[in-house]
Formats: sequence, structure tokens, C-alpha cells
Amino acid sequence: MQTRLPNLNFLITFEVAGQQLSFKRAAEALCVTPSAVSQQIQQLEDFVGKPLFVRHNRSLVLTDDGEQYLTQIQPHLNGLRKATNALRKEQTTKLRVSVMPPVANRILLPNLEEFQRIHQHVELQIDTALTNSNLLSENIDLAVRFGQPPWPGLTHEKLCEVKIQPIMPVGYSQKYDLPSNVSSLTELPLIHMAERPGAWNRVFNQLGLPASSGPAYHVDDYPAAVQAAESLGAALALFPIEQPLIKSGRVEAPFPPIGPLDEAIYAVYPTNREMPTAGRIFIDWLGSLLAIAEL
Repeated sequence: MQTRLPNLNFLITFEVAGQQLSFKRAAEALCVTPSAVSQQIQQLEDFVGKPLFVRHNRSLVLTDDGEQYLTQIQPHLNGLRKATNALRKEQTTKLRVSVMPPVANRILLPNLEEFQRIHQHVELQIDTALTNSNLLSENIDLAVRFGQPPWPGLTHEKLCEVKIQPIMPVGYSQKYDLPSNVSSLTELPLIHMAERPGAWNRVFNQLGLPASSGPAYHVDDYPAAVQAAESLGAALALFPIEQPLIKSGRVEAPFPPIGPLDEAIYAVYPTNREMPTAGRIFIDWLGSLLAIAEL
């Protein structure tokens, strides 16, 4: 007599809830309501006869049984996904990637023609939104992110470390006697980003300089700051991401990079589903480009 199995949807819901440790976030990833997640987990707990979560007012924790069960079922769920994809021939050439705009603009897009020439069987679909895509609910295979792991439900691979490098309009080195006179940095017009308002203060503190006395310009995000550095003033750029811009001669970088930062550039992809074969090709290729940019 075969042992009866629980509903597969209950197991998938349990997997996502176990990764997110939140019924609300699991519901968002699964595109259902939190109450539906809660009911499915309760039915699964009734089926196995043991609690899988400890429910607190504002938090959710796996029980020992729940943690062991999640570890045991995940390889089987991934095996089902892999077998189904193979049967439906979905291990195709399509790869959907979300790439942060600086990496897309400086590294990925200028080299995309070469990638397509070498890997003609891979069709890249690229999203360059500023906000992080939700890989657990959106139709994205992998993403390139700047930040610090871990990210719930995602596997991460470091592509490169990141440093900060002041960049500025061509001619500023001569105008302000840089880099021989570091204190002249306090006189430069500075580009400030709304999303990182204290960035320049931290750089000045690290260099042992007083507060800036020069003009200040404020923009909303990183791409706008880098663009403003071509004509308006000095901005803080990500090294090695902006190396192609510096090498083009459109901006100057009279000082060496500062860092590395705690954050880095990572490739991330969902833990609970099989990454397409093309994903590994893309990650290795992008990692090699970032390594070249550092030189």
C-alpha cells in the first residue's frame, strides 16, 4: 500500500513560506492572499500531524520538524521542476535577466553583440529597472544586484567587489590642482544623490578633510549623478563599473578608488527553481567582463 502524499500546492506554499519566514511575503511571491497561505500551511500541518512553524505576533520561525522537512523536500521539488522543464523542453535558449542600470549601460550592453555572436543559441531578455525585481514572483531567471546578501529565497554569487571613485568633468584636475592638492576637493562643486545623502561626508571624513565649501547640486539617483559628472561637478562613481566611462575620456578620475565597500555586485537567482543552462553561461561571461574592467 502506497503512502498518501500531501497536496503538491501545499508543499510549494510551505517551501516559499519557509524561505521567506513570512506568510505575507510568501503570499506576494505566490500571488495569493496571506490567509490562503495560512490555510494551506495549516492543512499541511494537519496532514503531517506536526506544527511546522512557530507563529509569533510579528514573526514566523520554522520548528525543528519544519526545518528538517523543508530540507528534505526541496531536492524533490527541484527534481520535479527539472523533469517537467525537460519534458516541456523549457530548458530553452531564452534567458530573462534583471540588471542594475550602471552594469547594463557600461558593461553589458556595449558587449552584448559579442555575447550574441559567441552564444547564438541564447536569447537574452534584459530588464534594467532601478528597483530590484522580485525573482520569486516575477518572470525573471536571474538578476545582477548591488548590495549585501543574503536575500530570502535567493542564491547569490559574488561577481566583483566595489569601490568608490570620485569622477569629475575633464579639466578639473588642472583647474583645482588635483591630485597633488587633496584639500582642493572641498572647493569642488559636488553632485549629491537623494538615495545616498551622506556619501560625500563619509568620503571627506575618511580622507580627513573638512566639510565642503563648494557648490552643491542634488539629483535623485546614481545614473543622474554620473551623467552630471560630465559637466556639472564631482560625483561618486562605482569602481570598476564606470571604468569604461573614465577610459572614454568623458570624465576625469584623479584619485584612486576608495574601498572595497561592504556591498558588492552579485548574481542572484531563486533557490527553489532550476536556473536555465544559459544562466551559468551569462554569469561566467559577465564576471569575466567585470574582471577586465578592474584592470
